[in-house]
Amino acid sequence: EVNAHGHAQIFGWVGLFVMGFAYQAFPRFKHTSLKQPGLAIATLCMLVIGLVARSLAQPLVSAMPWLWWVAVGGSMLEVVAIGTFVWLITTTLLRSGKPLVFYDYYIFTALAWFLIQAIYEGIYLTATLAMTGDALTALVATWQAPLRDIQIHGFALLMILGVSQRAFHHFYGLPAPNSKLCLAMLPVLNAAVIGEVAGLVLMRQFGH
Repeated sequence: EVNAHGHAQIFGWVGLFVMGFAYQAFPRFKHTSLKQPGLAIATLCMLVIGLVARSLAQPLVSAMPWLWWVAVGGSMLEVVAIGTFVWLITTTLLRSGKPLVFYDYYIFTALAWFLIQAIYEGIYLTATLAMTGDALTALVATWQAPLRDIQIHGFALLMILGVSQRAFHHFYGLPAPNSKLCLAMLPVLNAAVIGEVAGLVLMRQFGH
């Protein structure tokens, strides 16, 4: 059952919410339409099927080893769904004919972290299913926290910041964000995420 609950929250709640919002709102940010909208429906089907398959199969693999294929296959389907989503949104924004602005780079970076965490999740799942006992405990202690950091600070936080910089000042009648300051903070935030991930792994590796 390692990671199954948190996985369902990140992919099923946060992931699907972000994807639905992005498909509806991001093309409007650039006054364009979504490229190949039929693929958007396909990503929904793939992600839901993959999420259900993995969430149901993962806790039962120890009792029914053949479910390994269902769990890992579901994880791979999630990666394909998220990769397709990232490609759709990226091409839609880049081919809109409108110039990129500071908040777009937050969105692109968040999309990159979204795909990275999906691949990380798949590898992590495969590793945890192959281990038991102390080896499994050590694996989870080393790699679970960095995964959550990528998901929450890399993906969710940067996506929220990108959307809020685009929309919130319109909603609340506030001054527009300082574009130079926002751009300057983006590499700082990404460096912080990388530093947190590296620090968590190294802390476990060196026992400090």
